[in-house]
Amino acid sequence: MELEWMNSYLASAEQMMYNNQVAEGLELMDSLLYEEPGYGTLHNHLGWAYLYYTADLAKAELHLKMAMKFDAGYAPPYLHMGNLCIRTGRHTEALQYLEAGVRKNSANKVAFLENIAQVYELKRDYSKAINYYKEALASTVGFETAQLSEGIKRCRKKRWVMMFTF
Repeated sequence: MELEWMNSYLASAEQMMYNNQVAEGLELMDSLLYEEPGYGTLHNHLGWAYLYYTADLAKAELHLKMAMKFDAGYAPPYLHMGNLCIRTGRHTEALQYLEAGVRKNSANKVAFLENIAQVYELKRDYSKAINYYKEALASTVGFETAQLSEGIKRCRKKRWVMMFTF
């Protein structure tokens, strides 16, 4: 369900967040909950805002889970929830969200694959991390190529170091 009128308010709230007007942006989005409490995109934006612009990870998680509940086909909350789980050291859970999200129609495949690679890197499974960084690299021609190549180099170096660590 796409609500054009609400999406314009969400764009305004998003701009407020970028302009360091966090309280105002959150207030606008919270007020929209009274109009459409079951709009997944709104919950995703709230989760995104709480995750990246505040320290309230509990609210971020609540809204991201609500976004997935109300619009299971919408990919962004899966990516944000994966990031939240990575930040909190819940790597197995992060993989579950990221692997589910990468299969959604609207998924930014490169972002999901890069995050999956990061989870494997954090789990010290450097071979799998390298494979996911390579898959992400093969899926883009954009600005991410340098960052993904660095991820591959970093994992190769870590793998090499770990082979000679006793």
